[in-house]
Amino acid sequence: MMYLIIQETKFQNVDSLFQVINFTNNIDKANDMLQGYNLINKNEDVVYTIVKYEQPLKLTKEMEVANG
Repeated sequence: MMYLIIQETKFQNVDSLFQVINFTNNIDKANDMLQGYNLINKNEDVVYTIVKYEQPLKLTKEMEVANG
């Protein structure tokens, strides 16, 4: 399991910009990183969040359903 730290920069006339700025496999470390980014952030248009990322499953030949 991977945790991504996402930085969202909000703009008035265009869509927000999203960037992955850090990542870890440890949820406690991710929370610490998020707290650190929020602590040093002075820009009201920037927001930091954690997103849990799981690799998608690969469909193998054995997993396919027969078409009757």
